[in-house]
Amino acid sequence: MSSKAVSLKAIAQQLNVSINTVSHALRDKDDISEELKIKIRRKAIELGYMPNHVAQNMKKDEKPLVGIIVGSFMNLFFNIFSNELTRLFQAKNEYDFLFLYSGHFDINVLKQCVLLRVDLVVTHNEPDKSAYEFALLNNIKIVFVGGAHVSDMVDTVDRVVIDHKMGCSLAARYLRNCCNSRKFVYVGPKYYLSDYRYKLFSDEINALDEGCEVICFTEEEDIRVLYGYISGGYRNLFFYNDTIAYEVLARLDTVIVDIRRSFPDLNIIGFDGLCEYVSGLQQISTIKINFPEFALSTYEVIHNRLEFPKKPVQQLVLPVTLHKMSEN
Repeated sequence: MSSKAVSLKAIAQQLNVSINTVSHALRDKDDISEELKIKIRRKAIELGYMPNHVAQNMKKDEKPLVGIIVGSFMNLFFNIFSNELTRLFQAKNEYDFLFLYSGHFDINVLKQCVLLRVDLVVTHNEPDKSAYEFALLNNIKIVFVGGAHVSDMVDTVDRVVIDHKMGCSLAARYLRNCCNSRKFVYVGPKYYLSDYRYKLFSDEINALDEGCEVICFTEEEDIRVLYGYISGGYRNLFFYNDTIAYEVLARLDTVIVDIRRSFPDLNIIGFDGLCEYVSGLQQISTIKINFPEFALSTYEVIHNRLEFPKKPVQQLVLPVTLHKMSEN
């Protein structure tokens, strides 16, 4: 059925509910149950329904508007990426852009996107199913960046991600070649992507040497537990990202001053390569992301989606490299 032929009445008749119920469900009103909202949204998508405001926005003459969702101003990874991306927006001057602050990619932030007439959102937060459906109904495109996957929406959302498998393999090989120790610690948060990196790292270590031990320390644990591991011979540490590496090293210094001087055979490696992009950060070995390339690839995906909306889903995986502290 074409989008022009689909009305609220058509949806209501299909589901044997009132037009008012359909209207409230599609606007996410509280007087409709979540179960019924999902049913109505999916039927609307199936029929090809398009809200009036979406059809009107598609005819507007101004430049498309891109919303960049920021979950935290403390996230240096996303700050560096966003800075590179906005430089491209300013240089090319093809699209307008704005920042939206939200810790979650949900219907609430998408409602703001509708009000602001946003055409496409860039996010590193995984959207939930209802948010994805709401975006689809309102013709808001999504470009997911950074993470490993987007659950069951992986084949329907454009994404530009880092090669996590390559990064974890480089980290494992770097640490295994640093010394003769077979004891390793992975340090990260309680987060799906951290769990994913821990598994990739452990698998690579065991593929290199089946006799190795790999344990996981979550950053929420007492820092004295990690100090106990280090004292017990676990001198090879792989951090989920550089930010956590800096934070944990500072916490270790509260237990024993200058942990790396006390244990000169301590080998650490982070992920992101922040010291290459942020002046004044302590040099550490790390898995380096090429942020200018990351931003450019993302911009090209955005451009293709906005200019060629029927283009197949774009899925890019960007390589990473090893940055050794000893090289400086």
